[in-house]
Amino acid sequence: MENFHTTFNTNTTSANEALKSLGSLFKTEKTKLQEIRIGLKTDNESFQAAISSQLSQLKDELVKESTLKDSLALKSEEAKVLSTKSRSMICYLRGQSRAVV
Repeated sequence: MENFHTTFNTNTTSANEALKSLGSLFKTEKTKLQEIRIGLKTDNESFQAAISSQLSQLKDELVKESTLKDSLALKSEEAKVLSTKSRSMICYLRGQSRAVV
């Protein structure tokens, strides 16, 4: 019976030490995972900020391009009108010069 108690105590001590070691290992792993999580969160926030900045720049460029396109379209229409008026004026003047001759 004495041998049984000695073996029981030895096994209990060994099991308790193993559980403490396992608990310590889990705490270490938990700390490492928390550090990784914080790093990923920081990286994600930086990435999101960079994407937002780039999208904002693209929107600004799109507004500028749209404004420029509208301005060019207006100038093109003005040029067409002036061209038509010029042609009409040339035809009119040619007709006047033939009448004088």
